[in-house]
Amino acid sequence: MIILKQKITIILIFFLLTSLSISSINFRIILKIDNQIVTTYDLEQERNYLLALNPRLNEVDEKTLLDIAKKSIVKEVIRKNEILKYKELNLQNSQINTVLEKMINDLNFSNLQQFQNYLMSYSVSIDEIRGKIEIENEWKNLIYAKYSKSINIDKASLQSKIDNISEKEFLIEYNLSEIIFSKQNNNNLKEVEKKIFESINEIGFENTANLYSISDSAKVGGKIGWIRKDNLSAEVVEKLKNLKQNSNSPVIEIGNNYLILKINEIKETPVKIDKKRELEKMIMIETSKQLDKFSNIFYNKIKLNSKISEF
Repeated sequence: MIILKQKITIILIFFLLTSLSISSINFRIILKIDNQIVTTYDLEQERNYLLALNPRLNEVDEKTLLDIAKKSIVKEVIRKNEILKYKELNLQNSQINTVLEKMINDLNFSNLQQFQNYLMSYSVSIDEIRGKIEIENEWKNLIYAKYSKSINIDKASLQSKIDNISEKEFLIEYNLSEIIFSKQNNNNLKEVEKKIFESINEIGFENTANLYSISDSAKVGGKIGWIRKDNLSAEVVEKLKNLKQNSNSPVIEIGNNYLILKINEIKETPVKIDKKRELEKMIMIETSKQLDKFSNIFYNKIKLNSKISEF
């Protein structure tokens, strides 16, 4: 009996030591953002999440991948902390399902079960995805509440575009990816441009978007999908007009930031316009563009006021 108790004790000690060893690996604190800690486990999960959304990140070295994951975590935690000043997060929010369905379609899965099986291969749960979607949704709601009165839409100009469209037989559409960046501190713009274009040549546009872009599209490799030519600004159209499929634009200045676009595909579609619905769509697109600018401005402001410590 005594020998049996000794064996049980040894086994329990072994499992305890093993558990402590695993904890020391997975739960070492690497960051503190205001009052929230980030562990190596959190970093690994963020890495897996980003890989699931953009498998081409497997092409970059592990250090770069972890740097991308760390940047992503910082952004999410700062946004979450700001949201929680005003309301609690709700994982039963109906908006989550809409975004989740779009994500499933964009990643070419037929249904939720297929997507869940795919996520399991990256050790990511569907609840983790729902949590991230909720943070992104509530951040957008927060930005709209703060800046909706500052949105300026020139409806007459949009209506004029629609009138011009209706006179055409075909419309050009671009499937685009983006990198949006800003100059950091006193960095020369040409130096930043050179670094980004070198990165595009070395690791590809999608991975460079993950690494350098400040847009929310960064986590999916900068993909923004199909956009009609007439929904782009005149300056952007000018930069794209002589480009072919799978080519990048030069740097385009947009407000306080800079934009590089990649044309993934180009197609022509027959004109079939419902003018009322088209105006509503254009207003929504322009509103989204302006809110994205306000989002970056507000995020940078609160990030400056956040206390971020690395360990």
